[in-house]
Amino acid sequence: MNSKEAFKKIEKLKYFTIVPANINSSIFGIDSFSIETFMGQSLGSLKWAVLFSLIFSVLSFLVATFFIIRYTREFYAKRTIPSSWQFILWGIFATAIAEIGDFLGFYEWPKVGFVETNFLLVIPHVIGGILIGYGSYLLYKEIKV
Repeated sequence: MNSKEAFKKIEKLKYFTIVPANINSSIFGIDSFSIETFMGQSLGSLKWAVLFSLIFSVLSFLVATFFIIRYTREFYAKRTIPSSWQFILWGIFATAIAEIGDFLGFYEWPKVGFVETNFLLVIPHVIGGILIGYGSYLLYKEIKV
């Protein structure tokens, strides 16, 4: 069985995957960005509401990250920030980047690019989750000591 035959078998399952399998996927999927469709479905008159809600979500995460980092710096002033909080802050920042990937990925659903899928969606979510989890573990250790 060559790779094209194997891909055709996998392609039958594309509706059960988060990102549809596409042998011709590009590096960037931005060329298939359209506010008319969301996850491959036509939005009709809801296109502006969905677009603004996703933009609001991305901006909310970015603004929240900015204020959380600013608050932490001012709260600790000249004292050193505990490593637990530093891990949590970097995790929140990585998750804010992942929101941009969510935004682009849903609009480019039929042909999501490699960059949007991995570097803006999957990898930041994984890194953010690991950092927040490890920071929370360090917080737990500080309380137990």
